[in-house]
Amino acid sequence: MELCRYPEMGNVRTFHIEAIQIPIVYNKYGDYDPDGLLYVLEEDAERIKREALQRFRMEIPQPYEEVRPLVIRVNLGDTVKIRFRNSLNRRLSIHVQGLSYDVNTSDGSCVGYNNDSTTSSGEIWYTWYADTEGVYLFNDMADPRSTEDATNIHGLFGAVIVEAPEAKWFDPETGKELKSGLMADVYQPGKPAFREYSIFFHDELEILNREGVQPIDPHTGLPSSTTAISYRSEPMRNRMPETHDPADSAEDVSMSSWVYGDPAPPILFAYVGDPVKIRLLHGGVKETHVFHLHNHQWRLEADNPASTILDSITIGPQECYTLDILYGAGSLNHVIGDVIFHCHLYPHFMEGMWTLWRIYDRLQDGTGELPDRTPIRPLMPLKDREFPPKKDKMHPGYPNFIEGIVGESPLQPPLGVLLPGGGVTREPTPLERANFVENAVPGALYTDTCPCHTDRKIKVFEIAMVQADVTYNRYGWHDPQGRFFVLKEDLERHGGLECYIRKVEKQEIKVEPLVIRANAGDCIELHTTNLLPEFIEGSPFQQRTRTDIVGHHLHLVKFDTIVSDGSANGWNNIAGARRYETLVERFFANEELRTVFFHDHLFANVHQQHGLFVALIIEETGATFHDPQSGKELHSGTRAVIRRKNGTSFREFALFVHDFAFLFDRKGNPLNPPKVPGSHNDPGVMGINYRAEPMRERLRRKEDPAYLFSSFVHGDPATPIFEAYPGDELMFRLIDGAHEEQHSFNITGMSWRKEPSDLRSPLAASQTLGVSEAFNLNVTQKYSAGDYLYYFGGIDDAWLGLWGILRVHRRYRKHLKPLCRGKDRIMPLPACPSKDDVIRRYEVVAVQKKLIYNEYGDNDPDGLVFVPLEDVDNVLAGKCMPKPLILRANTGDWIEVTLHNAWDPEHPIPYFSYPTVPLDMEYTPSMRVSLNPQFLQYDPVCDSGINVGYNEMEQTVGVGESKRYLWHADQEYGACIIQSFGDMRNHRYHGLFGAVIVEPSGSQWYRNFTEKKDSFAEQAVITAPGAENFREYVLFIQNGIRLLDVKGNLIRTAAADNGEPVDAEDTGEKGYNYRSERFANRLARDSRIWKVFSSKVHGDPATPVWKAYPGDRVIFRTVMPADKPRNTSITVHDHLWREQQRDPFSRIIPLQGGVSIGNKFDIELSGGAGCPGDYLYRSGNFAWDVESGMWGIFRVVKRTIWCRCKGIYRKIRGYLM
Repeated sequence: MELCRYPEMGNVRTFHIEAIQIPIVYNKYGDYDPDGLLYVLEEDAERIKREALQRFRMEIPQPYEEVRPLVIRVNLGDTVKIRFRNSLNRRLSIHVQGLSYDVNTSDGSCVGYNNDSTTSSGEIWYTWYADTEGVYLFNDMADPRSTEDATNIHGLFGAVIVEAPEAKWFDPETGKELKSGLMADVYQPGKPAFREYSIFFHDELEILNREGVQPIDPHTGLPSSTTAISYRSEPMRNRMPETHDPADSAEDVSMSSWVYGDPAPPILFAYVGDPVKIRLLHGGVKETHVFHLHNHQWRLEADNPASTILDSITIGPQECYTLDILYGAGSLNHVIGDVIFHCHLYPHFMEGMWTLWRIYDRLQDGTGELPDRTPIRPLMPLKDREFPPKKDKMHPGYPNFIEGIVGESPLQPPLGVLLPGGGVTREPTPLERANFVENAVPGALYTDTCPCHTDRKIKVFEIAMVQADVTYNRYGWHDPQGRFFVLKEDLERHGGLECYIRKVEKQEIKVEPLVIRANAGDCIELHTTNLLPEFIEGSPFQQRTRTDIVGHHLHLVKFDTIVSDGSANGWNNIAGARRYETLVERFFANEELRTVFFHDHLFANVHQQHGLFVALIIEETGATFHDPQSGKELHSGTRAVIRRKNGTSFREFALFVHDFAFLFDRKGNPLNPPKVPGSHNDPGVMGINYRAEPMRERLRRKEDPAYLFSSFVHGDPATPIFEAYPGDELMFRLIDGAHEEQHSFNITGMSWRKEPSDLRSPLAASQTLGVSEAFNLNVTQKYSAGDYLYYFGGIDDAWLGLWGILRVHRRYRKHLKPLCRGKDRIMPLPACPSKDDVIRRYEVVAVQKKLIYNEYGDNDPDGLVFVPLEDVDNVLAGKCMPKPLILRANTGDWIEVTLHNAWDPEHPIPYFSYPTVPLDMEYTPSMRVSLNPQFLQYDPVCDSGINVGYNEMEQTVGVGESKRYLWHADQEYGACIIQSFGDMRNHRYHGLFGAVIVEPSGSQWYRNFTEKKDSFAEQAVITAPGAENFREYVLFIQNGIRLLDVKGNLIRTAAADNGEPVDAEDTGEKGYNYRSERFANRLARDSRIWKVFSSKVHGDPATPVWKAYPGDRVIFRTVMPADKPRNTSITVHDHLWREQQRDPFSRIIPLQGGVSIGNKFDIELSGGAGCPGDYLYRSGNFAWDVESGMWGIFRVVKRTIWCRCKGIYRKIRGYLM
C-alpha cells in the first residue's frame, strides 16, 4: 500500500451522524417540503423527528428551530471519524469537500474502479483529515440527480468548519460548549474571539403550502418558486398587502418587521463591534446566487491588505466562502439596527432568500421584548470584549426606541425627508432623540457616519428620479416607462423636468445611467427628490403597480442603517421619499472603494428592469475628474479622465449591464414578453447603459454574419463606443444593474489583473458578474491602434445586443483630449518579431465533421472543428477522435498560424432554432471562419480574427481560402481561449474553438505517459528549465451543445417535466472536450443511481480520463469557450488548489465557481495528485450539468517498480552531478 495512505494522526474527533426524513416547514405560514431530508447528530435524531412532526401537525404547520443544516466543527490537524447511520429505505452517503481522505473508503460515492463508499442501510465509517482552515460543504453523492426523487434538493447537505488549532466554540445564548450549530462564539488562543454564522443558500425547492399544493403568486396567479436560507424562506407572496388595491404589491414594506414580524430564515445577532466571520455555503443544485450584505464589507482574501473590498459576491452550487467582516458587527461607523442580507437576484429575493443581522447597542439578557411582544433571546457578550451597557428607560436598546405601530407601515426617518414646500415629514420623538449620537444630523442619527474632520467638506449631490420613454437603438427598441436618476442641475440646464423629458424622448438627450464621483475620505450627502409617477402602468411585462415611495441603497460606503439604507428592513424606518419629497442620506467613503453600485431598494423588483440604478465611483484621495473632450472638471458621466495626485492619468469607462429590460419595438410590440404579466420567466431583453445592438436587427440586412460587427457594413453600434489612444491606461468600471442573470464580460485583445491593486493577482480577459457586483478592470497591458470588440460572452447576451467597440485612435482627434502620462505609460506593441525571436508556426484547418460524444451514439452531425493540418486526413477518415484544437508556445514566442477553410460549399452549415436564444430569427449561417486568441498581443487591424468597427483588413477566411495570423506570447499566460468570430450564433455550439497554452520559457512538451513530443496533446507533460515538471490537462467546458441520440432524436436533458419550454439559457447539452456522459444513457443500462459513476458497471466515461502518479505536479488548464451563459463550476474530489495560483494570500479552494464564457483557470493541485484511486472531476451544479454529462475521472495510478527505480536513479544522478 502507498505510504501516502498512512497520514500522520492528530487529535481524533468522532461524530455519529444519521440521515432522517421529515417534512421541513420553511416559515410560519406553513410552507413545507413533505420529503425533507437532513443530516443530524445521532443523539438528536429522535427528538428532532418528534418535535418537528408535532409542529408539522398543527393547523398551520410551524417550523422547529432545530431543523437546520448540520454544522460540525473541528480543529486544524484533527482526524475526523464519521459514523454515518442510514435507516432510510434508499442508498445514501456523505461526501465532503476540502478535507482529505482515502478516496477508496471515504469519498461517499462510487467512482471509477474505487470501492463503493455509499450505504443502503446500517452504517459506514468515513475518515477525514482537517488539513486546511475554512468551511467545507458535505452532501449526499449516492444520488447526484436534481429531480424531486433525489436527495440534495430536499436538504441533504451540511458543513464542517475547520477552526484554528486549540480553538473552542460555544453557544451564543447560553455560553455552553457546542457540538453542532449554525452559529457559535469561537475563542482561539492569542487572537480575538469572534461570532461565527453559517449561512446556507439553496434553491429548486419542492415546496407545498399549508393546503398541500404548490404555492401561487397572489398577484399573477402563477405557480410560485421558493428559494431558501438554511431550511427557511420568507417569500413575499406570504406578506400580503395591507390594502385590497390590486396595484398594491407591498414590496416597499415586505421586509418590514413592523408590518409582518421577523422573517423565518435565521436572524444573526451581535453587539456592535463584535468580530465576525460569516461561513457562506451554497447547498443547492442549480442556480447561481449573489450574496449581498448591507453596511458591511470583507476582502476577497482576508489577510491581504491589497485585496479587493466586497459586499456582494457570486456563489454557485457547492461553493463556500469565509467572509471575515471588516471592523466587525456595525462596521467602521458602529452601526446598530437591522442589517439585511439577501440574494441580489431580485426574483430570488422575492422568493424568500433574505433575512436580517440584528446589531444591538444594549445588553440583551433574555428579559426584553420586541415591539410585537416577541421575546428577545439572550446574547452572551464575548468574554474578551467590554460588556455592552445595560438598558434603561430612555435607552431601551434597539429596536425599542424606534417610533412605530405594529401592524402598520414603518415611519419615515425623523428629520430625513424634506417636504416640497419646506420642513420635514416628521420630527423625532423624545425617546428617539435620546438615542441619537451626539452630533446627529439628518441621514445620520444613530451613528456617526462621517468622522468629525470631514464635516466641513461634505460633498452634496442634488439628484432627482424621473421617468421618460427611453430609446435603446435606431431600430426603435424603447422603454416607454424608463426610470432613471439625473442631477437636478441637468434638469435646470435643459429648462426643467418637462423640457428635459421631451428632449430625452426626441433623442436630443441620450440618457445613460447616472455616474457621480467622490474621493476616498469624502463625506457624501445625497438629496434625492422623487419626481416619478406614483404607478408603473400595466403592460404585457408587468402589472399595474403602485410605486409611491422610492429610495436608494448604496453599496460599500458607510451609513446609518436605520435611516439611510434606502429601504425598510426589520424594525428600521422606511428610508424613502414620496412624490415631490426629498430624501436626505449621508455616507462616508472611508477609502478608495472604486465602483459603488446604488439603486432603489423599495420597489427593486419593479424598478430595476426600467433602469433605476446608479454608480458612485470613489477615486483615490486627491484625484480630479475631467471631461475627456474638453479637459474641464466633470460633475457626472459614464466617461471621464481621472488625474491622480502623482500626475498620472487614466481613462475611465462606466459600463452597466442589465437584463429583463422591458422594451417594445417601434410598432409598440413587446419584445419577449412573458405569458402572463408579472412572470419572472426571463422576460424582456438586455442592454448596456440603456443601449442595445441586437444581432437579429443587423442580420435582417442579409449580410454575411462574418461582418456582423463591422461598422463599414452596418455603421457603429448603439452601445457605447469607448475611445482612447495607444498608451492610455484604461479603467473599465463594470456594474451589473439588473435583474437576474449572470453575465460574462470579455474584451478582445485586452487583459487586466483580477484584483487591480494586487500585482500577484492573475491576469484575466473575462469577468463573470451577477446583479449588484461591480468590478474594476484596469488595462495596463500593451495594445495597438484599432477597433476592439467588447462583448458579453453567453450567446443569449451577445444576440440581444450586449456588445460594443473600444476605439483606439491612431491619430489625434479633436473630440478626445490626450492624457497627461507619467513615466510608466503603456507602450504600444512591437510591430513584428526581431531576428532572434522564436516563431512557432502552425497550420490549422477548419473542417466539418460529425462529432460522436460517447459510446451510446449521442452526436452532433454538424460538428465544426479546427484540426492541425497534419491530422486532417486521419480525422476525416475517422481514424482518430476529433478533439478541440490545442496549440502550445513558450513565453516570449511569436505564434504564426495559417488558417485554411476546408468546409464543403455543397454542405452549408444549417440553421437550427435549438439551442434557443430569445427573439431568435432564422438566417443563413456564415461559411467564413477565423481565429481570435485571448491574452496574446496582436495588431487588431491585421491579426484579430474579427471584422469589427472600422478595421479595414479582412479577418475571416472563406471556403477554400487561407489567412495567416501573427500573435505574441509576451507573458506566461497559461490557457488562452481561441474562437472563431465568423458566426458566434452558429459556430461555437458545434465545436469551433480551441486554446493556446503559453508555457514557461524554454519548455518542452510531451504526450502524457510517453516521451513523444506533442504540441497538440490534450494530456501532456511539460518540462521547463529550473522548474518542476508537471502534467497538464486541457479541459474545455461546453454548455449549450446541440446533440442527437443514436436514433436521431434531439436530446433535451433540461426539458421541463410539464412540457413547458425551459429558459433559453438552459437549452442545449453539456460536456467536456467534445465528449459527454449523460446519466440517462447509463441509467437505461443499470438503474442504480449510486452506481452511475462506476466504471465497474458502465466502463470508463467518454469524457477525458486524466492520468497521473501520486504526488505528481498537476495543472488543469480549464477554459469555457462556449456557449450558454448559465454559470457552471469545476471541482476535483479530494483535491485543493489556490484560487489565484501565485498569490500566497489566495483562498485555497476545492471548487471553482462562477465559470462562464471566456473564463479560464489554471488550476494547480496543492500537493499534486493524491493517492492511487479514481477521483471524480465535475461541475458543482447537479441540475442538468452533471446529469447532462459534465463529469469525468482523474485516475491516479500506482507507480510501477520500474518507475520508482527510475526516479531513484535520477535523484542519485542529480546528486552525483
